[in-house]
Amino acid sequence: MTARTKSPENTPLLSIATLAVCLLAGCYSLPQPGDTVTVAVHGAIGERDLATRRDVAAARPALQAAGIGAGEIAAGRVLRVQCAITTDGWWDSLAVLPADFGPLDGGALLLQVTDRGDNDRLAVNRVVGRAEPPLRAGGSAYRFIPDWRERGLRDNVEEQAPAGGPRDAYLIVQGSWVVRCRR
Repeated sequence: MTARTKSPENTPLLSIATLAVCLLAGCYSLPQPGDTVTVAVHGAIGERDLATRRDVAAARPALQAAGIGAGEIAAGRVLRVQCAITTDGWWDSLAVLPADFGPLDGGALLLQVTDRGDNDRLAVNRVVGRAEPPLRAGGSAYRFIPDWRERGLRDNVEEQAPAGGPRDAYLIVQGSWVVRCRR
């Protein structure tokens, strides 16, 4: 058995493959501290979430360090948010609204990332604005076609456009349109 050595004819192919992997890794990375990302709102958290959800309860010390107590939580100033990083994954965070933010209108928000969180604890970050152009919930990415056989189609579902904004602002994640973290 002979050892393989790097041959000059394989070098360009290896360089291209390495570059492709590096580019893809950058596209699918979690938000980093210092990033501003676009997030969709899933709703306000409450004391019940702190008592029943492990990932939310584990974030309590980070909330307290950010000056968030029971009063701010009861006032609805802490939201659960998420954004798509790949077609099979998303990133979750708790988002703290500024006291003077005004009413939520169902649109996506901009979040300044200082905390990435981990598998056991949701991140705690601050909202810095509203997404422009305004984005709404994307909705289901697929529509059922009841007469697909009669129409001679191969599948019984078809992709439909996101309900909340332009297609390039979303990724399909597990069958739903989810706002991209980075646009």
